[in-house]
Amino acid sequence: MSRHLRMMIAFAFFAAGVVQHSLTGRNSKRQHLGLIQLFCLTGGRFNDWWNGVIGRGAKPLTLSSKSGVLGDMAGEEGAAAVRQIREKGYVVFEGALPPDECKRLMEFALATPSVMRNMDGEAPLATPKKAIFDGVHPDAVRYDFLTDELLANPDIQNLLGDQSLLALAEMYLEARPRADLLSMWWHTAFHGEPDSEAAQYYHFDFDRPKWLKVFIYLTDVGPLDGPHTFIEGSHATGGIPQKFLDRGYARLMDDEVLDHYGESREIKFMAPRGTIIVEDTRGLHKGHPVTGNSRLVLQMQWSNSLFGATYPKIGFPEERTPKLSEMIRCNGDVYSAYLR
Repeated sequence: MSRHLRMMIAFAFFAAGVVQHSLTGRNSKRQHLGLIQLFCLTGGRFNDWWNGVIGRGAKPLTLSSKSGVLGDMAGEEGAAAVRQIREKGYVVFEGALPPDECKRLMEFALATPSVMRNMDGEAPLATPKKAIFDGVHPDAVRYDFLTDELLANPDIQNLLGDQSLLALAEMYLEARPRADLLSMWWHTAFHGEPDSEAAQYYHFDFDRPKWLKVFIYLTDVGPLDGPHTFIEGSHATGGIPQKFLDRGYARLMDDEVLDHYGESREIKFMAPRGTIIVEDTRGLHKGHPVTGNSRLVLQMQWSNSLFGATYPKIGFPEERTPKLSEMIRCNGDVYSAYLR
């Protein structure tokens, strides 16, 4: 099939999905596939154009300030953070989450059952296996917490309502951000080999037109503890070579990635707990396999639209913190993914 014909088919899927989403708010696998294919076929140029359409005339967020866990995003600090994400694909706020919040989230993670994710080669279970994480004798490479339990956690609710995170997302996305794809997981040294189910091979994300991921380290992460790893600059339009994009939404081997980019562009984020990494994961990234201490990460995503991939509808509980409640009151559309 010619490249031109593939682009026409991808655009047809995409256009039909735009109509469906605008009328019903629902997504389909075909529209998501079209979005990914248009990215791969154009190196991101089509998607950049679509992001401009989404952001055109966007109403600014209603914020009382732009201060929060990241500091004050209203001035040069915020502008510098946005410039770095645009240039390199990431910015790091070391030790930004206060120790008491890290401690409470760790206590939550040690007391709340999580889902043991299947590993490569394992048949999926009819009923996912849940267990309290055992750091001494783990039984899986990755343990995932359920989104509804995360949404009920007061510290996570406050982070979802944090004005500095919202402000940075709005500046980078150039659109009203949407809270999206909340998750938290343990990575363990159950076995030291990379596992695709645990996202330990290089890949790019593409669930939405444009987004920012926020990774919060809740444990100290050294070189053996599975540091999050990113290829600097690969988020940019044309930043991933066509030979990789021609494979589609595929995992890539370390050697081929490093042969193309060179080791100097591989950034391994080794940092103390409480560190916040804000990243455009349109760039190539992975979790490094753990051979030392288990790693606990909280992940949030801010997107410019909920168009794209389909996810189960999970709502906030009735009990919400004052900070989150105020943000929902002022900017309800930002939280539409989680409002019943």
